[in-house]
Amino acid sequence: MTVHKITAPEGELLNVLYEVSPLEWRKYQQRYPEIRVANRFQKVDRSGYPPYISFRFVVESDVVIAKLRLAVENYLGKVSWSLIEHKRDGLSGRNWTIKPRRVREIGEEALKLGLAPDEYFAEYEPKFGVTAYDDLVGLTEHIRQVFSEGG
Repeated sequence: MTVHKITAPEGELLNVLYEVSPLEWRKYQQRYPEIRVANRFQKVDRSGYPPYISFRFVVESDVVIAKLRLAVENYLGKVSWSLIEHKRDGLSGRNWTIKPRRVREIGEEALKLGLAPDEYFAEYEPKFGVTAYDDLVGLTEHIRQVFSEGG
């Protein structure tokens, strides 16, 4: 199976993780996705939606997950980040998501307003997404360094 390197900056962390251990599945919030509008594709700016990256390792290692969790929790940037586990009912493996901690913090407030967290940020805290995208670059470099320090 050929795995294509993600060229968008917000997907670079998935490339780093793939180098640590191959990924079976990956997904991320694109800052400038191309969407279909009137029978053609055009780029839209989703900077108001905070970034996330989700993935599942082909072979998961508790050592790698523990090291990744520490790297995410110990990163000192403009944004606090979290590593969240998603168990797959009836399926093998676990999905993992790295996203700003603030996304979970506003969940209840967004729900009260009838909004998804992304919609809440876009409407009430539009600069947070921009800050988080910028900070994701630093988080990616931090994780790259942690895993390049051996074992």
